[in-house]
Amino acid sequence: MRSVKEGGTTWERTLGRYFAAVNVPLQWNALKKRFVGISGHEFARINPKARNGENVWVRMPEYIKRYEHSSGKQVVIFVTNRQYGDSVDDSLVVLRIGTFIPMLKALVDSDKERWTNESPND
Repeated sequence: MRSVKEGGTTWERTLGRYFAAVNVPLQWNALKKRFVGISGHEFARINPKARNGENVWVRMPEYIKRYEHSSGKQVVIFVTNRQYGDSVDDSLVVLRIGTFIPMLKALVDSDKERWTNESPND
């Protein structure tokens, strides 16, 4: 799926369609300005170019802490901008290690044979 030109909530709608296409139950909730559908996690989107020239990467820990404090949930932030590539797949996802490790463990535990790589060539 191609990435979109900036403006309004175009990215959010495109990401919502992308999640639906890959059977991930996340939908954009315009009222909350968040993606909803997976319990225990808070999903948000940031455009690194839309913050009046400030460096979003320097302030990312602050954003994550603010989202966690306001919701009490683990935070996942999609960093989307066309500079990262021509595809929605090129969007970045920023996770705290406390969010990433449990998600990765659940993935591996769900099908160890599929997700465990014991090949000496890799």
